[in-house]
Amino acid sequence: MERIKGGFGEDMTKRMADGGRAQVVATARKLFQERGFHQTAMAELSERAGISVGQIYRLFANKSEMIAAIIEDDTEAQIASMAEIRSAVAEGRMSAQEGFRTIAFDTLTAGEEALTFEILAEGFRNPAIGEGIGVFCDRYRAKLRDLIVSTNANITGDRLAAAEEMLLAILFGLGNRSLSKPQLSAEDTANYAAAMIVGMLTASCAKAD
Repeated sequence: MERIKGGFGEDMTKRMADGGRAQVVATARKLFQERGFHQTAMAELSERAGISVGQIYRLFANKSEMIAAIIEDDTEAQIASMAEIRSAVAEGRMSAQEGFRTIAFDTLTAGEEALTFEILAEGFRNPAIGEGIGVFCDRYRAKLRDLIVSTNANITGDRLAAAEEMLLAILFGLGNRSLSKPQLSAEDTANYAAAMIVGMLTASCAKAD
């Protein structure tokens, strides 16, 4: 796994090789989602995870390292999923629109909106967390780029960069929509979003004003 550049250094990597990491990260994910990052106490995390506080500190120096681990785990999972979709599109097993629909639906149903905002807020306060978010976005953007070009190979240069930014913004909005009182189901939203994305990319060869 790629370590977050500019992150927490060699000590964190060594501690993560110890037992219980996955359980601690899974429990931290739930508690950060339920209670918030700063409201989660190590004692409660220890009790919920069934792992001693001492062992938790052998794995992670602090809660910020747990957020970094969540980001790294999510990055690997998202990139693997995107790579599978990209391969399916390239091999003709899935259309580009079906690929975007799958991405949109998975984003809509991830169900961790509160955790997302906890991580983003910490990213503005902690440079290492912010760097980890940036690493995720860079890698995710590269996979989106492949799908964009699969849809319209004529999109290049600044137009391609703009398409990447638009899709990142669209997917972020879809993944964090529950408080906006959505009027469509996740399935219908994913279907319409995919069709609109492909339509936008197909029409994007027209020159901007």
